[in-house]
Amino acid sequence: MSTVLKYRPEIDGLRAIAVLSVILFHAGVPGLSGGFVGVDVFFVISGYLITGILLRELSAGTFSLVTFYERRARRILPALFLVLLVCIPFGWFLMDPYAFWRLGQGLIAVTIFVSNILFWRTTDYFAATAGNPLLHTWSLGVEEQFYIFFPLFLWLVWRHARAWLWLSILLVAAASLAISQWGVQTGRLVAAFYLIPSRAFELLLGALVALAAFRGRIPNLGAQLAESLAWVGLGAVVWAVTMFSGGTPFPGWRALVPSLGTALILAFVQADGLLGRVLSWRVMVGLGLISYSAYLWHQPVFAFVHIAGWSPGVGVSLGLVAVSLLLAWISWRYVEHPFRDRAWISRRAVFWWAGVLSAGMLGFGAWLVATQGVSSRYTAEELAWWRYADIGLQSGYVVRRFDAHAGVFAPGAERKILILGDSHAQDFVNMVYEAGVWQDAQIRTIYIPTICQMSYVEEDVSKNIAPINRPACARNPTIRSSMPQIREADIVVMVSSWQSWSAELMPKTISNMNLRSDQHLFVVGPKSFGEVDIHRLLALGKDSRAALRNKISSEVFRANAILKRGLPGEVFVDQVEIICGPDGLCPQVTGHDGLISYDGGHLTQEGAEYIGKRIFAESGLRLAR
Repeated sequence: MSTVLKYRPEIDGLRAIAVLSVILFHAGVPGLSGGFVGVDVFFVISGYLITGILLRELSAGTFSLVTFYERRARRILPALFLVLLVCIPFGWFLMDPYAFWRLGQGLIAVTIFVSNILFWRTTDYFAATAGNPLLHTWSLGVEEQFYIFFPLFLWLVWRHARAWLWLSILLVAAASLAISQWGVQTGRLVAAFYLIPSRAFELLLGALVALAAFRGRIPNLGAQLAESLAWVGLGAVVWAVTMFSGGTPFPGWRALVPSLGTALILAFVQADGLLGRVLSWRVMVGLGLISYSAYLWHQPVFAFVHIAGWSPGVGVSLGLVAVSLLLAWISWRYVEHPFRDRAWISRRAVFWWAGVLSAGMLGFGAWLVATQGVSSRYTAEELAWWRYADIGLQSGYVVRRFDAHAGVFAPGAERKILILGDSHAQDFVNMVYEAGVWQDAQIRTIYIPTICQMSYVEEDVSKNIAPINRPACARNPTIRSSMPQIREADIVVMVSSWQSWSAELMPKTISNMNLRSDQHLFVVGPKSFGEVDIHRLLALGKDSRAALRNKISSEVFRANAILKRGLPGEVFVDQVEIICGPDGLCPQVTGHDGLISYDGGHLTQEGAEYIGKRIFAESGLRLAR
């Protein structure tokens, strides 16, 4: 039996739909808010094609892991290494040292196919797409991790329990889907998005279609019904692309929409039917042939344009799509295609070049990490300012003290202070320490995420919380669950990036807390300092930086106004009025030329000292010092 699958041009047409969905989503084209599901389409296609090849090899007795990994190397590595190599000089000239250092981390992770794990630990896909040239490689990590184990799994089941092959794949797929849904339901959305246990079911769904085709188990439904099911599949894919968004709880069962849609197309599309002819159209097939290179190129193109300081509109973004497709054709024609030709390059040469390039990429990535993005290229002043752009460093400062004070109060006679809230509460703890106050007190903290807000009322407030965040909020602390510690505290401080609805409920929340007369309560309002552009701040110079003022956002202004109207003056602490004045024009630097906020909302160490000293001197907090 031949181990080569019959070429189906309609699959290349389906690849074209998948890659265009992803690229146009990243281009910000309206109406394609769920374009990220193009990756799910790719997963199902990949599982289908590779399982089909493996089953034929197992049946013919020609299965070889070496041959399998040779095919993967020829398919994946040449274009990938080309894109990585091109990213390096652009990173050198356009990235700050800390971003270049993170690119080094990415180079290492991509080379050993664990970038999905790296980004799980460091990056929210929907929040960071624009500025990370390697973020899209998470999907390669998922695929290659899957193909480390799947061929062995398939071989073992084929050899020892062939009659159970269908059930074995189905059970593993069901387990993966259950893990994915559990991750979504428990608020572990980032892990569910990036990691293979919650993504494998999509590749396995393609494998099940391939197994059904291999065994002749795809039902012969007649041309008209089969064509209808294929169109239903395309409708499911299109529905997900247009109706899903970054706010959709995903993957979980919702990933079945594009995945099952793809499976239906693979199983039932007719080569001579209308959909088959559409997908086999020369332009669609051509886009499908270059889809892998197009996927690789588009993210660096968009990311480096963003890093260079440009914010292109949809028109320019469509031009960047064209650039990505041109680069894709070039790399497909002159890199991908030649490396797949065994007559042009031998197996030994493929593995040799793969080893050399992998070692080189790992070595260069390690050098970038060790030198912090070759920071010796910068002056001391530049490095001091670029440190503000290191989100990992700055966010680590924000959370460290707050996390260290989590827990229950210990017995003792000293004052007990409880600080509750989100990352703005983490900032407040740093203000306390940098201002040198409450040193005689026992401080404890409780983290309540911004996405959940703080309220303690009888009515159902879940309608105010985005559906994607409700599972996480259900398992996080609340004011209600924190009442035992609140009752122990002498001073209770509630700090949050308040939303209008939670600010409106604050008087009722305080009433329901039923605090003792000898307890002190402070509600600290939200803050914002506008967009932070380190390139611009460096270029301005000290005097110009000191004169900069940014107007606070309308959301912060509104929440502050609601809190100020509803709470006593001795309870409410209005940071914006103290730091920015009544007109809400906020400075970006302290009197000593230190940056106040590294991202417009959260404080640097200099910012925590500057604001901490002022609010403890100029608000009701001064009475509790």
